[in-house]
Amino acid sequence: MNNAPANNTFQFSPPIDSRYLIELYAGDYDMIGETFTDVLTEYDMFVQHINDSYEQGDRVGLKSAVHKIKPLFGFVGLLALQAECQDFENSCLLAETGALAVRFATLRDKLLKIRTVIETEKERLVEFNNR
Repeated sequence: MNNAPANNTFQFSPPIDSRYLIELYAGDYDMIGETFTDVLTEYDMFVQHINDSYEQGDRVGLKSAVHKIKPLFGFVGLLALQAECQDFENSCLLAETGALAVRFATLRDKLLKIRTVIETEKERLVEFNNR
């Protein structure tokens, strides 16, 4: 059950889409917090699988690994990153090696940085829920 006052809306920091998350979870901030916790629990394993697939030169595995992490971003309102993963996934098997390397480096950097955003927002949400 949500402990936050009914008339008080939590605003997530960009790049998280607050409106999307609040609508998706019907304003259940406890459920949103649990989802952020679940995403963080699995996150490192998903990212490691992406990195391993790339380092092994396994484009099919890389495409599959990016496909598997992509829904996590929807669960936490990171819709732009979810779309970027979809775009990477679509071009993974078609891109030339050099172009793929550049795109992968960009995606990898975003994946590493966004973990901190998810953690920070989870902590803010816990504080909000405990008021």
